[in-house]
Amino acid sequence: MAHTKQEILDHINGVLVDLFEIEEEKLVPEAKLYDDLDIDSIDTIDLLIELKKFVGRDIDADAFIDARTIGEVADVIHKM
Repeated sequence: MAHTKQEILDHINGVLVDLFEIEEEKLVPEAKLYDDLDIDSIDTIDLLIELKKFVGRDIDADAFIDARTIGEVADVIHKM
């Protein structure tokens, strides 16, 4: 099932709140994962696992090498 970009953003934000206890007001598409949200490489793997469950297919972690913001992560997922 294809998800809209907004559905993907909403899911990413939900994961960030639930798993990493990040305040919702910080979760804007321009928020940088590492700089603004303190998401490290281990956290990124956990996020990708949750996104894999959401989209129901494997996700190539290499596709996310250049993704720095929540919006960029959503774009990569949306284009899959």
